[in-house]
Amino acid sequence: MSINNNVANNTRFSNENPKFCHSHKSIKTSNYKPSEKAVIFTTTSLGVLGSLAILAKSAKYSLKPSDMFKNIKNSYLAKTDFGAKEVIAMGAGSCIGGLAGGFIVDKDKNNRKSKLRESIMQIGNVSIPILTVHLMVEKIFKNASKGARAFAGLGGVFAGVTIANFVMNKFNNIIFNENNGEKRKMKVTDFSAHVDDFVVAASYISKSDFVHTLGRVIPIALLIPGLEVGNKTAVNK
Repeated sequence: MSINNNVANNTRFSNENPKFCHSHKSIKTSNYKPSEKAVIFTTTSLGVLGSLAILAKSAKYSLKPSDMFKNIKNSYLAKTDFGAKEVIAMGAGSCIGGLAGGFIVDKDKNNRKSKLRESIMQIGNVSIPILTVHLMVEKIFKNASKGARAFAGLGGVFAGVTIANFVMNKFNNIIFNENNGEKRKMKVTDFSAHVDDFVVAASYISKSDFVHTLGRVIPIALLIPGLEVGNKTAVNK
């Protein structure tokens, strides 16, 4: 399953010190074989499921399949309103799973470095915006009208993504001891990828059945960071 570093003309490999431009297109531009992508998807999914299991156990839900499927409407996944803690936990699990899968299928040192750096960026890109939304909606504007809280939630996502991009670029350059001026540029897709933040913001404001049901998409949305990590290489910027 591992990649042969001696394969000629394979655009996954770089003999130069790579430039790390982080984007949200690693999945689309990935040159990995379908079987390798399947490994990354599997480990990413396991990372999210593992986080869900830990969260469910900490909330006193049974992890026995017989108990979980006997009354699925009362299961952790069905009953819980996902907030900042849950999103961060699942996002971290996704990134760790994606990194593991990426390391399994790719032994190239520059590609692995790109994946490691991307994992740090993605964890920050998950955590900082949702914490900003939580701060804006549940703390600063907690007693405001629904309209004001909705506006605050929207502003929290945009502010959080901007802050995350700045902070994580600085943090990554410190961690990897690089001062080459290379940084991740803001893209429209940065905001479109934050479906979880918008849904959580809506759940803070409204407790309707529709919003609660919509929240079930969050674990699926949080597969994206791990897949980005696992498919990241030194050349697919």
